[in-house]
Amino acid sequence: MNYYYDFHIHTALSPCAEDEMTPNNIVNMAMISGLDLIAVTDHNAAANLPALAKCAAEKGIVFVPGIEVESAEEVHISCLFPTVDAAQAMGELVNSHLLPLENQEDVLGAQYIFDAEDNILGKETRMLLFASDLGDEEIFRAAWNFGGCAYFSHVDRDSYSVLSVLGSLPEIIHTNVVEISNTIRGREFLLERKDLRGKSVLFSSDCHRLADMSGRENWIDLPVDRQRLNAQDVINWIREKDLR
Repeated sequence: MNYYYDFHIHTALSPCAEDEMTPNNIVNMAMISGLDLIAVTDHNAAANLPALAKCAAEKGIVFVPGIEVESAEEVHISCLFPTVDAAQAMGELVNSHLLPLENQEDVLGAQYIFDAEDNILGKETRMLLFASDLGDEEIFRAAWNFGGCAYFSHVDRDSYSVLSVLGSLPEIIHTNVVEISNTIRGREFLLERKDLRGKSVLFSSDCHRLADMSGRENWIDLPVDRQRLNAQDVINWIREKDLR
């Protein structure tokens, strides 16, 4: 069956996201947008995933826990997991590899942590915007070891993308899935790059405000009915692509 998705959404925990990006607002916007599957991938952190999981379950949206990790090479990598616990384990690993710098709230904004009712539980004081000291290969390996998967984020972008930084997909990392921005330019970029032919492409929004969330336009075909659909099905789909 075909399921509509957006696998790149940020909450207000990400320093560059709007304050409106609360768990309930995100889930409600996903419902309005007609999405079946969403993944939240905050920068280098997993603190808002429990609240998102609870909100999504109550509204019938299938939630995929994730993290967008910035590597030592300054490349953004989307990591998705079958459970919140697995994503939080990855988050703890990433946290141990971040620079010990405090967030500059007056410049970058607050990094909010929410409960499932959108109440603010606190703020993340460590700066999440900077790169970890984990290499690209280490991040891919760790995501798999925690039962998840990984793929390069927004490879069409001029910054923080593997193609803008390295010029090509690294041969040492075997990945058949890439993310392209859900924009006209993103699709044009895909047609221009011969090295992306044959890759499985996920079009996602990288939304930092509600208005930018994808609509009912991009889908993946999963061999499971709606009542049994869960995050593990998405992880399996991506991992099977990478094993080919």
